[in-house]
Amino acid sequence: MNGNPTKGNPAPGRTPGTERLAPEAVRTGEPFTVFYGPGVGDVFVDSTGQVRSMEQALWRMLRSEGFERIVFSTLHDPVYFRDKESWERSRRPARRTPGPDGRTGTGRMRHAGLRGPLGGTQLLAAAPAAEPDPNPTSGVGAARASGIADPFGVMTLTAYLRSTEHRTAVVFPHADEFLLHNQAPRQLAGALAEWAADGVEGNQWILVFNRSSLNQVAAFLQGLGRCPQLETFVAGRRDEPARGGTHRIGLPGGPELERLVHSVRLRKGLRIEWRDLDRVVRAMAGQPETARVWRERLEQLLAAGDALDRASVRPWLGGGAADERTPWERLAAMPGTQELVRRFEDLRAELATNEELRARGRAPDGEPPSRHLVFTGNPGTGKTTVARLVGEMYRDVGVLDRGHCVEAEVGDLVAGYIGQTAQRTDAMVDRALDGVLFIDEAYGLSDQRDGFGDEAVQALLKRMEDDRGRLVVVVAGYPDKMREFLDANPGLRSRFPETNIVTFPDYDPDTLHTTLLNRLEQGGLTVEKDTAAALRQIVESMHRGRDATFGNVREMRTLADAVRSRWSVRVGRDVERPVGTQDIPETYREHLPRPAPGPAELLASFDRYVGLGPVCAELAGLARRLRMRQERGATAFDPPHLVFTGPPGTGKTTVARLVGELFRALGLLRKGHVVEVTRADLVGQYVGQTAPRVREAVERALGGVLFIDEAYSLVRDTRGAGGFGAEAVDTLLREMEHRRGRLVVIAAGYPAEMEELLAFNAGMRSRFTTKVPFPEFSLDDLVEILRRSVEAGGYVLGPGTAERARRWLEETRRAGPESFGNAREVRRLMEIMEALKAARWDEGDKGPEFLPEDVPDPAEGRYAGEPPGCSG
Repeated sequence: MNGNPTKGNPAPGRTPGTERLAPEAVRTGEPFTVFYGPGVGDVFVDSTGQVRSMEQALWRMLRSEGFERIVFSTLHDPVYFRDKESWERSRRPARRTPGPDGRTGTGRMRHAGLRGPLGGTQLLAAAPAAEPDPNPTSGVGAARASGIADPFGVMTLTAYLRSTEHRTAVVFPHADEFLLHNQAPRQLAGALAEWAADGVEGNQWILVFNRSSLNQVAAFLQGLGRCPQLETFVAGRRDEPARGGTHRIGLPGGPELERLVHSVRLRKGLRIEWRDLDRVVRAMAGQPETARVWRERLEQLLAAGDALDRASVRPWLGGGAADERTPWERLAAMPGTQELVRRFEDLRAELATNEELRARGRAPDGEPPSRHLVFTGNPGTGKTTVARLVGEMYRDVGVLDRGHCVEAEVGDLVAGYIGQTAQRTDAMVDRALDGVLFIDEAYGLSDQRDGFGDEAVQALLKRMEDDRGRLVVVVAGYPDKMREFLDANPGLRSRFPETNIVTFPDYDPDTLHTTLLNRLEQGGLTVEKDTAAALRQIVESMHRGRDATFGNVREMRTLADAVRSRWSVRVGRDVERPVGTQDIPETYREHLPRPAPGPAELLASFDRYVGLGPVCAELAGLARRLRMRQERGATAFDPPHLVFTGPPGTGKTTVARLVGELFRALGLLRKGHVVEVTRADLVGQYVGQTAPRVREAVERALGGVLFIDEAYSLVRDTRGAGGFGAEAVDTLLREMEHRRGRLVVIAAGYPAEMEELLAFNAGMRSRFTTKVPFPEFSLDDLVEILRRSVEAGGYVLGPGTAERARRWLEETRRAGPESFGNAREVRRLMEIMEALKAARWDEGDKGPEFLPEDVPDPAEGRYAGEPPGCSG
């Protein structure tokens, strides 16, 4: 910078201003000041209650900061002034004596080097009024020089800035249009570059962009490609906001909106309900609207003859803001939010303590703790509703100025092309500034393996740092997935500490049933007592069989709407008739209890299997016990977890599927399906893999059976402690407790090894309360299994074939008792027999019989009789 401005007449006293045009914006010492934001183009209500245009408010702010000459420039008016002093300081007085050309009275250019269409003659109009006209729509009070060429306009403005006689500000109130359509781009770019490199200290070039974010300003300048120096300046301030030179003009806050209300009241006669005023103004300030919009709405009330009160503004505020209760009361009324209520009470106490410390000159040092939150829980548990309340409460305690809530999903942040994602994320953050950005199912950002989710996370982290104090981010989703999301980026864990994770549990059946009845009653329906009881049974069944997709309150709304629809069809215009059980849709009737079938009927499906007598006896006793408890009707009870012990091939997997059907018939499981897993499905190879695998398997099995074959292998790597297998067992036990009543876990394996598994963790025996032994099949059973398998394949056993097969099975078991596969060995034998029969088939023997020669020689052992192959 060169030179110091010589002060002329002292600047007038500080003029009325607004909070949104902070004088600090032009105190940075930078050559440029760039204004942007959602408030650009708005009207402003100053401290006297006058409504000003953007240009008027900016002029007043600059005048209050000591600028003696304020020059404006637009495409239509390349050089103009809003006050007499600026106009006078920019022209030479009229000549009192004839000049060389013999003429007098016509002003000449103040700078001898400037030449226009008429040489050095000055074309400015008459002097403007001393103050800008308070009416923002009026054109009175501006001295203008329209019609001059753009190159001359650029030269004139540059000359004013280079002057050291008066402190000068050159303002482009519509910088986007000016830079885009100016016909002297080279001169303008050169002037901006020279000014950035060697400007006059104290003078400023001020540009007002109609863009909501600095990122949008930078993108505009980059696409324009005309002003590289200005483009570099804005990009640098975007990346380092603390350097100054840019200022975001936001939306009006409570004090300004209150002045607007009083302005319309005093000047136009708007009636006000005074006892509602404070609450109404707070609610208005919580909405992301301009003062211009609020002025129009207030004038609508005036035209309609309505008073300003809570009822009249309700259509503009949304349900939460229009609620008669405070956000604290609304939060406390929601089920399961006691922890969050305590958190905000602690925050209020903390802020009150800090305020008292500041009053005593002992302000706390360092950064304030993180206010960002993580909401974990299943759908319909109130996460979105609480996020809206969080904004209001943060506003009440002074953490946020506005407290509005902007709701976003992954698709609102992530784009499909390089460079677009950061812009989308920045745009959402800009909308949420001074409030809450709520990102539902945020884990979707880290789930995008080949997408731009990480780019969105990086952009979000940067804005959370740059706009600290003006932004609270709340991310939400399923508990497990949100843990994975936070672990995906170290920056997320630092912004969202463990203490800021809030769990939203599923609602209990009482709360869900009350919600359901309330929705029906709010719709004008009356519910019969027996219908309410039936709906209660449906809700309990839905709750008991819920999985991660269960919608809680949403499910109740869906059920209520379905009942109302059937009721409407049934009653027509006779709306006094109550809701009956016949109005419950068929899809929901499946949840109503059915008469429990007898043990014989329950176990009929077991009859077609051979050798399950001991197993049937055990399950028959279990079925009778459960049926008795069911018929007594005391309370609902949970199905037991089971241990199946026995060698391979004794039907454990088959019976597990039958158990799922059995428990579904008894009403203990919603689906009864079976999910089969082994150690490889549950135990990971690296840290952090095992627990998610176990939880994912449990999720798939909800409503049915999780069957873990060779379950003892889970702890093979422990040798008494540690290992990923131990982690799998611990996670499984936690999930069994957390999902109690919603699935059955069946662990299967050899008897001795299963005893070791039960002894490995004390929680195992308490969870697996029923043991079902599977003894080895007898030879008679094995032959019967072979006979049934042969018949199922459309064959028959010829004379002597069954006896030869029996001897083969007996010899095979004797040769390797520990590895003998029981029914699996029968299947193996049948495959060999079929292969040998195929050789005879090729020779013309097309009969359906298996002959004794189709059975391998028992003396040759298990692998005798392999199908013929190619030799040599």
